[in-house]
Amino acid sequence: MLPKWHILLGFIFSVLIYYLFNLSLLEASIVFLSSFLIDIDHYVWFIFKKKTFNLNKSYKWFIKKRKFFLALPINIRKKYKRSILFLHGIEFCLVIFFLSFIYNLFLFVLLGIIFHLLLDYIDIICTGEPLYAKISQVLVIIKNKNKKPNPFFNYIL
Repeated sequence: MLPKWHILLGFIFSVLIYYLFNLSLLEASIVFLSSFLIDIDHYVWFIFKKKTFNLNKSYKWFIKKRKFFLALPINIRKKYKRSILFLHGIEFCLVIFFLSFIYNLFLFVLLGIIFHLLLDYIDIICTGEPLYAKISQVLVIIKNKNKKPNPFFNYIL
């Protein structure tokens, strides 16, 4: 899902739970920020792959990559490795969950992340992508072992 939708829907979700559950402004803000800042792992992946810190180039590259890749038939997409997005999966959710026992504000971080991932699952279902890509990054690593590196990503910038 594109960042603008995560920001807009995360804001609406945060406002709703702010009023429905009488959250503090800090708690609702944490939910809002974590509902889209989780995508920082996309930027980290871009820095690792492209060796540049240019945020604008990163955004444009991901938009082009997404458009190009989704235009390919599903059977072609399935042949190539998935990106490792270390914040998108059950592993990171478990870390945040356990941190919430130490400091309860992590529960609001977890809520924002879960909302973000639910939006990603909807997007994945709509685009025909495999759900494992956003469920477990360990599973992505395992499934990537028998797949080819994606050559398309090297040419789009």
